[in-house]
Formats: sequence, structure tokens, C-alpha cells
Amino acid sequence: MKDTAAHPATPMHSERTFDRKKLLMISIGTFVGSGLVSLLGVATARTGYSVWLSYMLAVIIGFLSALPYFLMSSVMNFRGGTYTIACTFLGHQMGGAYVLLQVLYALILSIVGTGFGLYMQSVFPSVSAQYSTLAILVIFWLINCLGQNVMAGVQKYSTYILIAAMLVFCGVSFKNLNPAALDFSHPEFFLHGANGLFSAMALLVFSSQSYDNNVYAFGRYTLEPRKNMPWAIFATFLFLLVFYGICGIAAVGAVDLATFAGKPLTNVARAVFSGPFFVAFITFGPILCLTTTVNGCYAAFTIGLAKSSEDGWLPRFMSGKNRWGAHWIILTLLAAACITPVLFNIHIGILTSAATLLISLFQIPLLISFWRLPKMFPDQFKKSTLHLTVTVFQASIVIAMMARLLITYYSMRNLTWTTAAGGAAVAAASFVFSYFRYRTGVPKVENSYFFD
Repeated sequence: MKDTAAHPATPMHSERTFDRKKLLMISIGTFVGSGLVSLLGVATARTGYSVWLSYMLAVIIGFLSALPYFLMSSVMNFRGGTYTIACTFLGHQMGGAYVLLQVLYALILSIVGTGFGLYMQSVFPSVSAQYSTLAILVIFWLINCLGQNVMAGVQKYSTYILIAAMLVFCGVSFKNLNPAALDFSHPEFFLHGANGLFSAMALLVFSSQSYDNNVYAFGRYTLEPRKNMPWAIFATFLFLLVFYGICGIAAVGAVDLATFAGKPLTNVARAVFSGPFFVAFITFGPILCLTTTVNGCYAAFTIGLAKSSEDGWLPRFMSGKNRWGAHWIILTLLAAACITPVLFNIHIGILTSAATLLISLFQIPLLISFWRLPKMFPDQFKKSTLHLTVTVFQASIVIAMMARLLITYYSMRNLTWTTAAGGAAVAAASFVFSYFRYRTGVPKVENSYFFD
């Protein structure tokens, strides 16, 4: 097996064009999406005015569940995202399960796309929400087919605009803020007690947890990744903690609880803005939030699928690139997978809880496998840019496991037993498939991690 770290002159280095700013904009733009503009109202129905507290808790729990990734990024980075990480620490025979996970992640894109369709319909009532969803998934499939630089450029400027729009919304909302939004003693603050608070957290953590895909996966494209990757992950965490908290207070405090609970941000925006200002906000705020997530997810999910195709888990021809260097066949497969739930009109709340549960079922064994890192790469571990010790790294794994188990428990509470059992069966079948597929000898996994 070949280790890319032993080949400093590999073509991969010429692909490193993401500096700190570009990496952070890709990360923020990918994170800030359906959780903020499509799920916040659903979460409000579960916990009341404390929804902003649930969101900040979700950001903290989401970061803690990814804490080992943050620390590991100071030691090594990967070409192939979560798939390559799984091959490295769980063993090559388990890599195929994480190939299937990348396809299942298409659920995330369908959730985001569904939110986009609903917001388009709120501005243009005669427009079909389903057709709008399909259109945006196709448009950003095309943008990603034009290559990483085009994708990154679109992401950067779109993210600037959506942040500005949401901050304007917060500024206007705070002028007449409902005191109940900050009154911990109000009867509707903790509407359903601790269970409601954590149930909302489990829903909102969906948009606060995927640092492995939304940031870490771009290691191969990042300049000085052992310095810039930890910085980008932690900066993203701090941004989300503040931004989600402020937006949550503004949304739930701009109107009474009944106006917002269980509904999209549209209802609040109508109360805050009027006429053309409402249309402008929905366009440059919620709609742009959703499109940046679609854009970033397409790029992130493609990385692992392309590498797994090169290794033979998928047909090798699928890793082919077009003239702009984009894996267009993989992108087309992803687009088809995420369009399917849209066609069946599956409820966004069920999709979100199911996706969160599936992510946890795959993340738990991966987190356990990280225990091997200091022994597998002892010399490189000592050169961590964060000056890690074995004790600190292992403690991070324990913390991440506790956070992940909490997310899993409350995600299952939000689902029927049938749906939860179905998710567990899908995860188990993925690992069984991977084991037997590898035994056929067709997949030939090539290590692809680097320390420079």
C-alpha cells in the first residue's frame, strides 16, 4: 500500500488553493442552511422560547461529538474524507460501509432542497415547491460540475451575502424583541421541560455536527492543512455558537410563540419586513442559506465517493473527471439519490431525525477506532501543531462518544420504533456488505493520508 505522505511531489499539492478565509467560507456556507431556516420553527414547537438555547446546546454538543477530528487535523489530513479515515482506522474491509454512508448523505441534500422549495413558494405562491427543489438541486449539480474553484467562488460570495441578510434580520427583530424570549421563568420558555429542550437539540444538531464532511474533507485542497484545518474547524464552531444563538433569539422573539412554532421563518419575516424588503430578505437570507448548503454538500460528499471509486468499491470509471476537473459522474449519482426523497414528498422532520440517527450509527465505531492513532503514527502524533498528548486525545474520544450517544438517544425518541429499527438495519447491512465486498478482492484500497 502506498502512503501519499511519502511522495511530497504528488499532483495533490498543486490542488491546494484553499486559504483560511476560503476554507472558513465553505464551512460556514455548508453548515448554515436547513437547521436555521427550515427546522428552527419545528424545534420551537418542541421547546418554546428556549429554542435559541437548544440551538446553542446543539452547536456545543455537535462540536464535542467531532472533537477528535479537530485534534486529529493537527496531526494528519486525508484525501477521501470520512471514507479514507474509516479505511485508515477501522481497516480497509470496513471502508465500503462509509461509501454507502456518502450516498445516504443524499438525505441531507434532499432536506435542504425541500426547505428551498418551501421558501420559494412563500415568495411566489404559484411556484411549485417540489419543482423548485428539483431545480436548485440541478443548478448546483451544474455549478459543481464546473470544478472546485467555481464552487468555492460561488460559496464565498453567497456566504457573505447570507450572513449580512441574517444580521439585518436580527437587528430589526431586536428593536421590538418579545421579553419572553429571554425570560427563563416564562411558562412557555421551557415549553416541554428538559425533554423538549433536548428533543429540539437533537433536531438542530443536524446542522451543527458534520465537521468531518463540511470542513475536514477539504484537507487535500487546503494550504498548510495541519495549521489551517484546526483553525477553520474551531472558528466555525465559534461562529455557529454566536450566529445560531443570535438568530434563534431574533426569530422566536420577533413574534408570539404560536406564530412561529412548527412553521418556517417566513411567518416571522412577514411580521418583521414588508413588501419588497420581505422578498429581498427571503431571497438573500433563507434561500441563500439553503443554496450554500447544497453547494458545499455536493462538493464534500463527492470527495469520498470519488476516492472510493478509484479504490474499486464503486465502478472505477465513475471517478472520471470532466475538462474542469470535476467528478461529474459521481455528482450525477448524488443528484439522483437526493432527488428521490423529494419525489416521494417525505416530511422534512422525519428525514432530519433519520439522517441524524444514521450519522450517529456510523460515527460511533469510527470514534472508537481513533484510539489507535497515537500508536499507529507515534512520530507524527508528537509533531501535532496543537502539541497533543495521548491523554488529551483519548479524553476527546470519550467526550465525543458521550455527546454522540446523547444525540443518538434523542434522535431515536423523535422517530417511531419502526423507522429507528430501519435505520439500524441499514447501518448494519452497510457494514456486512463492506466486509463481504472486500473479501471478493475487487476493492484495492490505497492509503491516502498525509502529514505535510
